[in-house]
Amino acid sequence: MPAPYSYDLRSKALAAVKRGEKKIQVSRFFKISRNTLDLWLKKERETGDYQASP
Repeated sequence: MPAPYSYDLRSKALAAVKRGEKKIQVSRFFKISRNTLDLWLKKERETGDYQASP
């Protein structure tokens, strides 16, 4: 099973979206899927954090 993305990568990607960068540009820059980025944003909205599930 692959390891989850690091908390640092998640932080940088979400910060870029919050600065106004387009999601597709952020996902390409960090080499993550757009769906992954959307899931992180949803998790942050719902729980207040975007840390990987154990």
